[in-house]
Amino acid sequence: MMPRQIAPLVLGAVGILVGVGLAVLILSSTTQPANLPTLSSSSASTSRLRVGAPAPDFTLSTFDGQTVSLSALRGKRVLINFWASWCPPCLEETPALIAAYDELRRSDPNIEFIGVGTNDDPENLRKFAENNRIPYLVVDDSSSEVSDAYGVLGMPTTVFVDSSGVIQRIWNGAIKQSQVVEIMRALR
Repeated sequence: MMPRQIAPLVLGAVGILVGVGLAVLILSSTTQPANLPTLSSSSASTSRLRVGAPAPDFTLSTFDGQTVSLSALRGKRVLINFWASWCPPCLEETPALIAAYDELRRSDPNIEFIGVGTNDDPENLRKFAENNRIPYLVVDDSSSEVSDAYGVLGMPTTVFVDSSGVIQRIWNGAIKQSQVVEIMRALR
C-alpha cells in the first residue's frame, strides 16, 4: 500500500480506539444508582438487589471488637459505604462522608453510617480509619463476604437503607457531601 492509503486506515483505527476508551471511561465513572446482587438463604444467587428490597442483614466487627449488625440498627436510616484503603475514589470521598455524617448527626440521632472496609488488609483499613478520624462505625469485611453478598463490583459503593430496613438508593462511585445529606434527609 502507498502511504496515502495507510494514513486514513490508521486515523480510523485511532478514532475507534479513542471512542471505545471514552465510552469505557464514561460508563465506569457513572454515579447513577444501580442494582446489586444479593445472597439467597442457601447460596449466592443470580437475583439482584434492588431499590425497594430488604437490605441483607450482616454482622461484622469494628476494629475495637464491637459487633455491628444491620438488623440491630432497625429504626434508623443507614448509609452503608463499601470502601478500601487502596481505592483512590474511596479515599477522595472520605472527607465528604465524614462531613455529611457530622452535619446529619447534629440534628438527627436516628441516622447511622457504616463504613464496610472490604477486599483489603485489616491493618490498612484500621490505620486509614484511625488516621482520618472517621467518626462513624467502620467494620472489617476483609474477607469480602458482605461485599460479595451485596454484589459490590466496584468501589466505592453506597447503599441507603430506610428505617424499615428497605434499600432506597444504591450509588456507585464517589459521592459528595451534599448528595449524601439530600438522600439521607429524604429517607424515612
